[in-house]
Amino acid sequence: MPILFPTDFSPESAKSFEFALQLAKKQNDSITLMHVYPLPITFSSMDEGRMNDVSENLIQANETAMEERLKFFKDSLRDQYSNNYPELISVGGMLKMGFVGEEVARAAEEIQSSFVVVGVKGSSGLKRFLGGNDVAAIIKHCKRAIITVPENYTIKPLHNFAYATDLTFNDNSIISRILELASNFEDAHIKCFHVHDSNLEVENSIIDDFIQQYKSEANQRKISFELIDNINIMDGIDYFIQSRDIDLLVVLKQKHYWLEIFESSLTKKLVFHQNVPMLIYHE
Repeated sequence: MPILFPTDFSPESAKSFEFALQLAKKQNDSITLMHVYPLPITFSSMDEGRMNDVSENLIQANETAMEERLKFFKDSLRDQYSNNYPELISVGGMLKMGFVGEEVARAAEEIQSSFVVVGVKGSSGLKRFLGGNDVAAIIKHCKRAIITVPENYTIKPLHNFAYATDLTFNDNSIISRILELASNFEDAHIKCFHVHDSNLEVENSIIDDFIQQYKSEANQRKISFELIDNINIMDGIDYFIQSRDIDLLVVLKQKHYWLEIFESSLTKKLVFHQNVPMLIYHE
């Protein structure tokens, strides 16, 4: 299955491309580069016939320019990574005209992508493709798994996977997917955790059930479960990431528990975490 890599052709995007390369190599996947460019702007004062001619010419010129930029970007990636990845995973490319979130979601379904890997820029770049608005749109529209890679992230082997769980029946299918992904990485460990604001017996009971359910994996030190006591979800996540040396944060976007994060400005704080990529699965 191919990995879809939306790009704005920027140096930051080229840097985060190595994460997609690492993942593709581990999973024996191909990579498809994708660039979305906006619809051309015409002037309402023009008559309809002339407007159509101008629009068609603009579209053609835009498409030609974008094809040249895509080819140049692919060549630059090959020059940049050919030494570390001499077998350079097969890289394809596509151009789409429209809105980023919708076009990326549509393309991800068309190619049946395993992951959509997107580099993200810090809050100072919110108006750029690698910024919050377009990334949030991709998260909103795309139902495929999404991995956001911060611009300051240094590529390294993935060992410690953290899964932020709400302790529901959805967890089993997600944990199975994480176990499958982690099996591609040597000495990988999945650390499942739940942030809560009180010492509830029911939550401890659920954790015990999970430990029993995944007893074999737990004994092999492939997976662990714990509760994190914090009245603020974001603070609890930050604490866990820093204290457990996490390499990849995994979350499930669903209609409760994470709703307050994905429907608020906290989305940007998660997506723009300076050190750790985030893998987002959808309910």
